[in-house]
Amino acid sequence: MDSPDYYTKEILVLGCGNILYGDDGFGPVVADYLISNYKIPENAAVLNLGLSTRGFIFDILLSEEKPKRIIIVDAVSHNGRKPGEIFEVPLDNLVKEKVDDFSFHQGPTSNLLKELRDICGVSIVIISAQPEEIPKEMKQGLSEPLKKAAPRAAVMIYDKYLKPKTDKEKSKYVHPICSCAKC
Repeated sequence: MDSPDYYTKEILVLGCGNILYGDDGFGPVVADYLISNYKIPENAAVLNLGLSTRGFIFDILLSEEKPKRIIIVDAVSHNGRKPGEIFEVPLDNLVKEKVDDFSFHQGPTSNLLKELRDICGVSIVIISAQPEEIPKEMKQGLSEPLKKAAPRAAVMIYDKYLKPKTDKEKSKYVHPICSCAKC
């Protein structure tokens, strides 16, 4: 069985979250912004996954071909951060147990991502924004801080992971975690 084209890409950017619950829709908004405003290089794909993250990650885990890097974009609450603040979440900081059926920030999705990283060698990056509020009832649309954060996150992701590098930039790049020039 052939894998979809995006499994063969080196880099996948996945916008995750529920657009019907306010700031939880941050990831899909960033993915749509990247798709609409940037030329995505041939070695990458940007996908608005909405709520289908868990199944998508499971499919990648089972596929013969895997990307080298997956960048997850989502709203994650973190104490002490201001609404709209953009930050990376270490994969090992995600909750391992299931709390509800829809959250990406817990098992089994976090466990699938750890398997991709630890067993398959896929680099996992989680880019997040501090939500102002994720409502208990449906309320579509991002808060003002996240509306402003979405383009900033897109620029950051494009510049750091998607923008084609010159030969000079490639030779200077050192991955912050493993110190290699290949990641």
